[in-house]
Amino acid sequence: MAKREEGITEKLLLCAKREFLEKGYKDASLREIAEKAGTSTGAIYIRYPDKSALFGALVEPVAEGLMGRFRAAQDEHFDLIPEGKTGTSQELSTMYLYRFLDYIYENFDAFKLLICRSDGTKYQDFLHELVRLEVERSGEYYRQLREAGKIGGTLDGEVHHMLTSAYFTAVFEVVAHDMPKEKALAYVEQIAHFFNAGWNSLVRWL
Repeated sequence: MAKREEGITEKLLLCAKREFLEKGYKDASLREIAEKAGTSTGAIYIRYPDKSALFGALVEPVAEGLMGRFRAAQDEHFDLIPEGKTGTSQELSTMYLYRFLDYIYENFDAFKLLICRSDGTKYQDFLHELVRLEVERSGEYYRQLREAGKIGGTLDGEVHHMLTSAYFTAVFEVVAHDMPKEKALAYVEQIAHFFNAGWNSLVRWL
């Protein structure tokens, strides 16, 4: 059985992050990663069964972290219904958007990998999964609001999906373009205003 090298895991992860950021998942080389970490590919395989597992070690924690925060935000929206506070839905959404942005910038390199360098991995559809979940949960939220007489509009399912996809794509442009956080804050504020106005015209709050 191969022996684990002490203190090499951190070097491997650092070199792997640099390799994946530079070349993307498909073109990244485990041999290059090992050489730059001052070890062998055997040291990688002791820790990770394959390249996808190594990539996952870098992005899985933040992917789960953002998804967990996203679900919590959705749950909080549903809590507004019995509390009679659905009129604050958009304020709550915008507040969570800034929280998500903070989390993204705290883990920027991992999100760069997740959003821009994950082609060929199970994470390549992460953005689509966010969209799917948002459409599913917000569709149910709007249904309950309509039954409660809080909104008067209806939203076609395909339109809902396309607009939600456009929204998430726009937000994650801050990652794709390596936008400084200060500029990103101003950018997402405008995005929030734009989409909030559009949703208002479609769902017609009463």
